[in-house]
Amino acid sequence: MIEALLTRARRAHGARRVLVAHTGPGAAATATALVGESGSRLVDLGRGRGGTGGRAKRPVDLLVLVAVTAADLRAAVPRAERLPDATGFGIAVRSTAPRQSPPLPSPPGLGQWAGLLYSRTRRLPDEGWLWEFSFADPVEAALVLDAVARGLTGGRRGPGWAAPPSARNRVVTDPSWLHLGGRGAVARAAGTARLSVGDVPVVDERVVNPRGFSRTSTPRVGRLVSRGGRWVLVAGNGVRWRVPEDGAVSDLDVAELRDLRAVRVEWGRHSGPLAAVRAVAGLAAAGVPLLGSRPPLWARPLGKELHDLLANAPEEGLADELVREEHSVRLRRAALRLHGAHGRARLLAEAGGPVAPPEPSVSVVLCTRRPEMVGFALRQVARQRGVDVEVVLALHGFAVDAPGVAAAIAEYRRGGRSLLVWEPPGDLVFGSVLNGAIARASGTLVAKMDDDDWYGPDHLSDLVLARRYSGAELVGCAAEFHHLEHLGLTVRRLVPSEVFAQHVTGASILTDRTTLEEVGGFRPLRVDEDAGLLDDVRDAGGSTYRIHGLGCVIRRRGTGHTWSETSGYFLREPLRQWRGWRPSALLESSPEDAPAPTTETTTPDSPTAGSDR
Repeated sequence: MIEALLTRARRAHGARRVLVAHTGPGAAATATALVGESGSRLVDLGRGRGGTGGRAKRPVDLLVLVAVTAADLRAAVPRAERLPDATGFGIAVRSTAPRQSPPLPSPPGLGQWAGLLYSRTRRLPDEGWLWEFSFADPVEAALVLDAVARGLTGGRRGPGWAAPPSARNRVVTDPSWLHLGGRGAVARAAGTARLSVGDVPVVDERVVNPRGFSRTSTPRVGRLVSRGGRWVLVAGNGVRWRVPEDGAVSDLDVAELRDLRAVRVEWGRHSGPLAAVRAVAGLAAAGVPLLGSRPPLWARPLGKELHDLLANAPEEGLADELVREEHSVRLRRAALRLHGAHGRARLLAEAGGPVAPPEPSVSVVLCTRRPEMVGFALRQVARQRGVDVEVVLALHGFAVDAPGVAAAIAEYRRGGRSLLVWEPPGDLVFGSVLNGAIARASGTLVAKMDDDDWYGPDHLSDLVLARRYSGAELVGCAAEFHHLEHLGLTVRRLVPSEVFAQHVTGASILTDRTTLEEVGGFRPLRVDEDAGLLDDVRDAGGSTYRIHGLGCVIRRRGTGHTWSETSGYFLREPLRQWRGWRPSALLESSPEDAPAPTTETTTPDSPTAGSDR
């Protein structure tokens, strides 16, 4: 199919000078077939053979690239600098994970594509895609590959490709992941210098990430085992995945494993230590629930947190969907923060490498009309970890001298925490109060938190992480967990997570200052200002990404809410419900702020704990 389409493209272009490049295991056969028909040059872009060390001077009529996965294409973007300019392009990615929208290319600015004559995006069998371009004059290959790679990942413009392996500066006698990923590498690596996290190739988090995680699964548990000197993932009687010699994980590999309850890692014989570590780190970054005994010493580059999570995985408990998702979230946090491109850059900088990009600072806008909730709200912010936080506290219609407010502010500031207080008048509509608080904030990112809801200590850091791997302009979570105080019930509603979506709860919105400036901030409304912002971001061409809802619980009283749904709305087909206070374990609930019990608190395993409907 690909060969026929690309051959047709070559004839349509009237191409005489053709270059065919390929990247990813298995792409060579397709590329070779194309060369055989056209007599073209062949370049292995995955390994760098065939290049001259700089861009070829003579343009070609048609440049064809065959990639196996989106990760292969993204990794090829920096290597494309060696390719010649071309007037025609045919780029094929044989397989990608199922998508919510077509991967339309994201063209560069500055008029580099002013001479574009024709562009086509076409779906291929097995969820693959083909892009064709025709230009009046030759353009740089790297610009075209980058535009396609950005279209595949979606979201705002950012780094278009994963950072290269950190082992690139080694001398030839030193070990590196390139040869340690081969068969028999454990024996060959005996006596070499101890490997570290920095030796493992980074996970391309824009491709391998929790997107598409399913909280429902089959009872089947896959196993990573050795067959014929290489790891394979076995589920039932069949092989689901043959781990590549370099251990690379793609979005397609992850999509094909989403139905499994878990994957058990059987340490022992494998295809190489760093290849094995890379594969496990990639699966963990995607949120695939992993099980296994404590990893051996050679798997030290995984990092201590992943070691501990694998050793203490609650295998029997994973039959519970909530426990399984909690385990998945812990794995993805640990893997993305250590093995993602951003986290790795910071790790190398700490070890004396290149200066890492700065961590974003987060300004939390906290607007309240209730003096009695100030202390509670500030404690929810104070427990946030992994992010640099400042608070802009808007006392809407009252002053610092209201009972308990000054003491709560002093307690929050103890230890050097940053807090700015603003006292807007009570007749100012809520949307304008939020805009006034944002105008007084100094962080690069802005988060909205409500004064009466509960937040886990990783709430903000999870949002920052999701913003990085999704590329979305705005991130948040769904209103999954609700505590109905007047009924003494905790309910969890069935809402899809780890997806691009039109709606997130206003209590969890995180975005950047540029996006807020472009859409004009919150609408000056008394109610529905959150929905207005989501609509405005979408209308401006931005995207909204919804993460898991395990780190936020919405408080629901009998009356006094701007969201005027009755209690029956929250009891209508919930995923689960419990009597009493029963948040996710990831909330790490503080006894100080737990709601007063109105009925006997039970566990979900108790016969009186409610239903899993």
